[in-house]
Formats: sequence, C-alpha cells, structure tokens
Amino acid sequence: MDSKAILIYVALLALVLVLAFVVLPPPSSKATTTAPSTLAQPTTTLSNATSNSSQTTILPINNYSSCISPTNNASIFNGNFSTGTYAGWTSQGLGFGTVPTNLTYANSQHSYYSVPWTGAGTNFFATNFKGGLQVVGGNLTSEAFLVTEPYLNFKIISPQSSQLYVQVLHNGVPTITTYFNTFTATQQGGNSTSTFVNASINLLPLICQHAQIRVFAGTSIVSGGANLNYMAVTGFYMSKKPISTRGVIVNQSVNLTS
Repeated sequence: MDSKAILIYVALLALVLVLAFVVLPPPSSKATTTAPSTLAQPTTTLSNATSNSSQTTILPINNYSSCISPTNNASIFNGNFSTGTYAGWTSQGLGFGTVPTNLTYANSQHSYYSVPWTGAGTNFFATNFKGGLQVVGGNLTSEAFLVTEPYLNFKIISPQSSQLYVQVLHNGVPTITTYFNTFTATQQGGNSTSTFVNASINLLPLICQHAQIRVFAGTSIVSGGANLNYMAVTGFYMSKKPISTRGVIVNQSVNLTS
C-alpha cells in the first residue's frame, strides 16, 4: 500500500472515531437519563400528610376518623321528645313526670302564669315545673349514644342554681357537668322564666365514645326566693358547630377519670 492510500485510511479511521464520541453519550450520563425514583412522587391521599425533601410521609389515620359523622349534625334518639313520650330516656323521681310537656296544650291552658312558653323550636319539652308554686326534684337520663360530633346543642330554661345542671355521663359516671343561667341571656322583650335559650356543651373529651345526657333538677329556691327552682330542656342533638348564647354557661367541670 503506497503512502497516499495509508493517509486516506488513517483519515477515515479518525473520522469514524470522532462520530462515535459525538453520537454515543459517555457512560457516566446514564444515571441522569433514568426515570425519577417513585419515592420522589408526592402522595396526596390524606390531608394530614407531611412532606420532606424526597417524599411525602403519610401519618397514621386519626383514630377518630372511623366515627366522625360526615354530616354537620347528628341526631339523638327522641332528643326533642317529639314522640310525646320519654322513649329513649329514663325518668327518676317525680320531677319530670311520666311524659314531656306538650307546649301547645300548656299554652292553651295558660299553665305558666298566663305567659306562653316560647323559643322551644319543638312542641314537647321536659320540665320539673308543675304549675302554681310547685316544683319537684328528679332527673332525666338519655340512653347511651355514640359521640360523633364535637358539640351537644339543645334548648334550655334555667336560673343559676347549684340544684340545676346538665351532665354528660361516660360509663354511667358524670364526666361533664354544666350550670346555666338563661335568665340573663334571654333576649330583651322575652319572659326570662318561660323563654328557651340556645346552649351547647363541648363533647370533644368523649369523641368516639359512648355517652349519656342527664338533666338534674333539685327542689330548693334560688337566691332571694324570687323564682322557683325549675328548669326546662328540649331539642338535644350533636353538631360540628355550637349554638350557645353568649353568657348562658356560668360554670362547668370536666372529670375524665371515668
């Protein structure tokens, strides 16, 4: 082979080598061309997820998620005594009688000093007021229900008294005890002793547990003797939002040992 042919061969070989380096990537570039790791893909299935620089970590599902109601309100059986009976409730003592008070009938008979009962939002309520100067002690206890909302809402008439309160029981033991004074919270123009007021009790300490409502009424006369010691309640239900009128709760104790 003459020198000219050798030069042509070498030039062609050099061209092939140059093209090979241009077309093929260096071995070290393989790591940058693979698909991203699946661990880097964020997960958004739970709202309580937390993120770090490489992935999203899902926290354990909240223990309450299995029982929290998907609705804004949850009923309590016969919470407004609409059956006209104490079905679902146990009455002890003579205080609340054997059946709830029928508001329509009571007002037609002018049973409360010729002043109508107002603000109940339902036609039946429980009270230990028996007309005239009579009040009788006793208590009214609901059947057990699962707490699926953070608040217990209801309507109440009650002066401030150590003998009048609403309790929430757990395992039959008083857990939350609340005292009210609806007389100072009654809207101007209403009769404080016969006008129902909105009230709420925080149920969060018992969320996803079974509880009962107990309404307790004693027989003493409130300070000064101006008003007989009676109360009236109705319209119990659970809710995500409280409805309590400002100032209606005067004292509350919580005992979680039960």
